[in-house]
Amino acid sequence: MDAQEYSPQYVQINELYIDTVVIDETEFITLWCFTVLDDEYKFVYLGCDFCQFNQILIAAGEKGKEIALHMANVLNQPYDAPTLIPIKEQFDEYLELTGHDIVVYEPVAVEDDFEDFDEEDEDLPIEQLFGGKPNKTQQKYLIYQLDKLYPSKVFEPERIVSEELVDCFEDDSLELAQLYYDYMNAAENGYSESEARQVAGLDKELFFRMARKAADLWK
Repeated sequence: MDAQEYSPQYVQINELYIDTVVIDETEFITLWCFTVLDDEYKFVYLGCDFCQFNQILIAAGEKGKEIALHMANVLNQPYDAPTLIPIKEQFDEYLELTGHDIVVYEPVAVEDDFEDFDEEDEDLPIEQLFGGKPNKTQQKYLIYQLDKLYPSKVFEPERIVSEELVDCFEDDSLELAQLYYDYMNAAENGYSESEARQVAGLDKELFFRMARKAADLWK
C-alpha cells in the first residue's frame, strides 16, 4: 500500500494498564499493555515516542513519577537493545492511565508483516506469558500507534424533565451524549471534523445528529 494513500482509522480507548516498557535503539518505545476494546480486556502492543511516553507518565500521577525516575536511571547507564522494563514485576502493579481519552491507530502494513504464530516455536506469544490461553482459531497481533492523549471531559448531566424519554431512552441518550462530548473533545484537540467523528464513533450522519440532540437534552 502506498503510504500516501493510507488513511489511519482512529480508535479511542479510556483505560490503559502498562505491564512492560521495551526500549530499543530507535526514538520509539513499545508498551506491552492491556486495554478495553469491544467491552473486553485485551493485550495490545502500543508504540509511542519518548515525548508521548512522558505525557503518559505525567498523566499517571505519582506512580508515573516513580517510574519516570526508574526510567531515567536505566537510560543514564549503558543498556542493551532491546531492553525490557517489567513494570508489573518491579512495582507490583500496572502503570494505570484512566481518566484520559487515548487515541490510537493501527499502523500501515501491520496485517501484511505479521504471520501466524508457529506453536512449535520456543518463544510463546506474550498473551500466554501472562497466563492467557492460546487462541488457535486466530493469531491476530493487536498493534497500535499512539496518536494523542488528553484529559477526558467529565460529563455530569442534569436529569431530563420528560419522564417518557427517561423511562425509554435514558441510558441510550446518555451514551449518545457522551459520544458527542468525545467528538467535541477530539475536535478541540486538533482533529479535523471527519477525524473527530471517527474518534467518537459518530461517522454516520444519523448517529451524529442523534448524539448532538442527546447532548442538548442533557444540558
